[in-house]
Amino acid sequence: MTLTNANPANVARASLTADRTPADETAAPDLADLRRRLNTVIGIPVVPYDEEGAVDLDLTAALTRRLVQNGVTALTPNGNTGEFYALSPRERRDVLAIVVGAAQPETVIIAGVGFDLDTAVSDARFARDAGAHAVMVHQPVLPYLSPGGWVDYVATVAQAVPELGVLPYVSSTLITGADVASLVERAPNVIGLKYSVPDPAFFATTRHHAGGDLLWIAGLAESYAPAYWSAGARAFTSGLVNVSPRVSLDMFDALARGDVEAANDVWRDIRLFEELRARNRSADNVSVVKEAMHQLGLCLPSVRPPSRALTAEGAAEVARSIAAWPALEGVRA
Repeated sequence: MTLTNANPANVARASLTADRTPADETAAPDLADLRRRLNTVIGIPVVPYDEEGAVDLDLTAALTRRLVQNGVTALTPNGNTGEFYALSPRERRDVLAIVVGAAQPETVIIAGVGFDLDTAVSDARFARDAGAHAVMVHQPVLPYLSPGGWVDYVATVAQAVPELGVLPYVSSTLITGADVASLVERAPNVIGLKYSVPDPAFFATTRHHAGGDLLWIAGLAESYAPAYWSAGARAFTSGLVNVSPRVSLDMFDALARGDVEAANDVWRDIRLFEELRARNRSADNVSVVKEAMHQLGLCLPSVRPPSRALTAEGAAEVARSIAAWPALEGVRA
């Protein structure tokens, strides 16, 4: 294929379009199989920037390949660790196209979508056409969220892409199990939820009242994964996976085989790192991840406002937090 524009995102989009067949357009999704494949660590890739602050698309592809080659089988481009709200509409689509193009065919891609309803629907359709398997619908950031309005919002996105699995992102206690059940009734391609309310007991209650055959994903990553697993979660999202895929996969493997002590060993190893990310209402969530990656030679530590790169003191704390990780060998660039 000859391309007149060598931009990596244009190359990725053209390749995806060329690879699609009529069967891709008409085949009904195997939602049960997709749900099964998502029982894993769902990596949220960072978006690296170059020296001028632009998205480094070549490095985005390289970091995607690194994740996949180290055993990560599900990725969510345009998640919060990917600075979703700091990217332009074009950048979000470029990042998605690059991640899809750099991943393996068997990698499950769950594209993050959100903002106003028209944008969410448009981006969900773009994700479908780009080759994503599912969309994660970010919780609306409007200050006035009603449970019924949330159901309407997610259902509208889901109904626009019946070919895809849909995973709403829930971080509010306003959304109850009854609301989730109402959503699934309206949109049967909702196959699970990324649940990020920091209360395992409330999570267990919500899951109980929602019923159905849903995949519940612990959305607060490794630090909450053991507690949420005991209440019925069977996957967790991870930003830490960008630093060391092995650490995240070790925790998942321990949880999956019921080895509580091994999972707690990993939890103790990553506790300080995750506390740094959560400090000050997660002000440095992405900054800590990128600083750790920078120390490993993987990318620049730069982030976009309203996030901010760490101070020298903060960088030293990151170095201490990862110094004893047993799975850092071989992850440097």
